Amino acid sequence: MSKVPSRRRKSRIFRAGLAAAAMIFAVRPGGALAAGWHYYDPECPIALGEKSMKFVAMQPKKSIDRVCDAIPEVGPTVIALDAPDPELREMNWAIEIVRDAGEGGGEEKTEPVMRLPVEKHRNGMVNFDHTFAQAGKYVLRVKMTSDDGAKDYVGHHPFTVGLLDKTEFYTYIFFGCFVALVGGGGAFTVLRKRKAG
Repeated sequence: MSKVPSRRRKSRIFRAGLAAAAMIFAVRPGGALAAGWHYYDPECPIALGEKSMKFVAMQPKKSIDRVCDAIPEVGPTVIALDAPDPELREMNWAIEIVRDAGEGGGEEKTEPVMRLPVEKHRNGMVNFDHTFAQAGKYVLRVKMTSDDGAKDYVGHHPFTVGLLDKTEFYTYIFFGCFVALVGGGGAFTVLRKRKAG
């Protein structure tokens, strides 16, 4: 008779563990900004005044996830830009990545870590590889200029590389607390059973 409550208790703990794990995996894909949690094509617009373009980053050697603003690790990265507007396709694109100095320093005062040659992209898309050597905050800067120089559009897209974002951090804390709770409950049950025996 004493074995039945013990089995029921273990079954309840196991079911609670499964439910919590399912909840963790359900929350992660939709809410987090970090790359490891994305299982869809994110919308990552860059405002260019009255127009816009899309930004997406990938690290295909490590993951198939596409991200907007939190590249999970340093190393080889593919960045793609998409500007479907016909006017933007006829303009000259100047694209560069700079480190974000922060604390009032701003990205304007830092040297680019990557710069593409200025050219037109008549298909409205460009993708390029860059190997990030250092974790930190970065800004992608885009300037599109007409041939006569009379018109231009400028956009900035901040993103991080190799930094843990807040949602990911809290997920790890929650998961750690859950494991400690389940482990502690299991240890308490075993000790209680031994004392009873």
